[in-house]
Order: sequence, then C-alpha cells, then structure tokens
Amino acid sequence: MVMGGCVRATVVVASAVLVAVALTGCVASGSGGASPSPSSTLTASASASSSPLPTPEPLIIPGCDTMLPLSAAKNLFSDSTQVLGDEDSVPIRGDELPEIDTAASNASIAKNCVWGVPNSDGGFSLTVTDITDTDAANLRAALLASGFLGVTRAGITTLELSAENMVGTTADTHYLVGDLWIHATGTSLSLTANVANGALDEVRLANPTRTY
Repeated sequence: MVMGGCVRATVVVASAVLVAVALTGCVASGSGGASPSPSSTLTASASASSSPLPTPEPLIIPGCDTMLPLSAAKNLFSDSTQVLGDEDSVPIRGDELPEIDTAASNASIAKNCVWGVPNSDGGFSLTVTDITDTDAANLRAALLASGFLGVTRAGITTLELSAENMVGTTADTHYLVGDLWIHATGTSLSLTANVANGALDEVRLANPTRTY
C-alpha cells in the first residue's frame, strides 16, 4: 500500500511540473510581460512582515462614581449607602492571600472604592488595577487552591467564592482580563458580580483601543 501511494504522488508531481511549464509558456508568448523576480517578491514580503504592531494606549481606570454611581450602589445594597472610600491605590491588608497583596503592590495604576452604610458592618468594595502576566497566573493558582471556583469564557477568567463567618456572608469576585484585574467584595455573589460587571463595562468604554 505504501509503494502504491508513492507512485501516485510521483505522477501528481510530474503532472504539476508539466502544468507549470505549460503555464509559463503561455505567459511568455501572450502579453510578453515578465513574472516578478523572486528577489522582488521576497523583499516585499519581508517589508510587510516587519511592520511594527500598534502600541496600545495607556490604561485608563474611571473614577469610583463612574464605575458605580451612588444611585446604582443604593439600588444594589441599601438606600442608606454612602461612598466610604475612594483611593488611587490598593491598601495592603496582610490578612489576605500573599498573591493578592503582591499583585496590588506591583500595580502601576489602581482605583480602590468602598461603599457602605455608616456605623454598620454592611458594605462592599471594588478594586481595579493593571496586573502582570506573572502576578495574574500566581493569583489565579492561589485562589483556586484556596477554594475559589474559576471559569474562563471569552478571554475573561472569573474566580468566585462565598463563605459564612461570625458577621454573615462574605463574597469575592475576581475578573482577570488581559492586563486588567477587577476584584469586588461584598455580602453576596450577586452583589459582587454586578459591581464587577459594571466596572468592566466602564473600563471598556474608557479604553476603546484595548481588547477587554
């Protein structure tokens, strides 16, 4: 069977050569024009492939009131909700996974937002920063190892965990999208997912040249 296949391949190659010769003869006797020289073709291909890729514009992180207006925060949480924090850096707490603090400390641009009901334990937060590939991979591995459930769809890695403590329910939602990290904390996964989704939508609007 192998030898038969080789014979057929030889016949096809020979036929292809004859067709190529015939076509070459037609071009020469027709218009009289010459085919592009191999050297000119290679030069054109090389110059096209060496074109530099466009540099993405710097990341813009909208303000807290843009990513989640106070009216929306009240609808999601409580009519008594107020803005309790608005910072351009992520606080290093020390009581979280080391990978979270490392990614936060390595961020070159960040926004940390906190909403809640004054004089109560009720509140939620949103962190949006840039993140390196290494920090994103380490963070994802650490979260999965600590019990987070993760899924990746359309380039967005979602990691979520809900747990009970002495105060009530705590929930965390992390989004890893390219060089973007969004982290929402709150009292339910429904709340944190809504906050994270709203932030991602606003970041996309503020960065039309980036593929988030």
